[in-house]
Amino acid sequence: MRAACLVALVGLVACNSDDREERSARPRIGKAIPATESTTVSSSSVANDPPPPVTVSELVEGGKHVRLATKHGPVHVWMPKGYEPRRAETIVYVHGYFVDVDEAWRAYKLEAQFASSAINAMFIAPEAPVSAQGAISWTSLSELLDTVERGLAEKLPRRRVVAMGHSGAHRTLRTWLGDPVAAQLIDTVVLVDAAYVEIDEFKDWILGDPKRRLIDIGDDTRVWTDKLHADLPETVVLEEFPSVEDGIPREAARARILYIKSSVGHFPLVTSGWALPMVLRTLRAKRLVREPLAELLARSTSP
Repeated sequence: MRAACLVALVGLVACNSDDREERSARPRIGKAIPATESTTVSSSSVANDPPPPVTVSELVEGGKHVRLATKHGPVHVWMPKGYEPRRAETIVYVHGYFVDVDEAWRAYKLEAQFASSAINAMFIAPEAPVSAQGAISWTSLSELLDTVERGLAEKLPRRRVVAMGHSGAHRTLRTWLGDPVAAQLIDTVVLVDAAYVEIDEFKDWILGDPKRRLIDIGDDTRVWTDKLHADLPETVVLEEFPSVEDGIPREAARARILYIKSSVGHFPLVTSGWALPMVLRTLRAKRLVREPLAELLARSTSP
């Protein structure tokens, strides 16, 4: 009898021991299970590591480029990655003499410059005269915008319209400002060394409405830009074009009328790859990439 009880007692202890081991092996609800070392490193990396800095090439590749064939010549349209139509600006860039729009698009790397601005906008680059003798391709801004809208089969942004032009683009811009409909449509004019001789249209336009903005860069055109801004006492003047590292000061970037006296050079203003994006960043547009332009360009051009 004693032997039988001893055997039963040993069996009971063994069973209880097995139950304890089984229970300890099961995960308990409400208590964390220690992760393995490899799991801990992986989840920490995913949770805490910031995304790698973006490059200009990635911004270009993430955007959308469309070339429209129209009766007035090619029109290039570019929209950045993250483009939001309801909060976007419409920026019309008109090239100067000695190139057509296709060559300007390629040689000036306009796609990369628009991407570097990192702003939420639809960029439109239409054909324009290649010489002083050439006819103006788009005499109506409204027709240009309507043509782009039909070509894309989507609505254009309904916020601000910016008319931006280099050099000989002044002829196209002055034509638009002379049209009452277009003059009311345009919120901001950006002259990239494009104020030649006939400057009254620009002065009359900016004085016509206190909500309008004028950004003027004078390099080869200084004799006329100095005269223009002498008649515009509200002008904020920068005595030189800031470096890409310094950037345009905040007060100047927010000015209703900004005049930048430049020694960058007539063509480098549109070929350097940094001057145009700097100016574009002064526009009242949502920034899609918060990174400073200098850092973006330095990383994108490094070997």
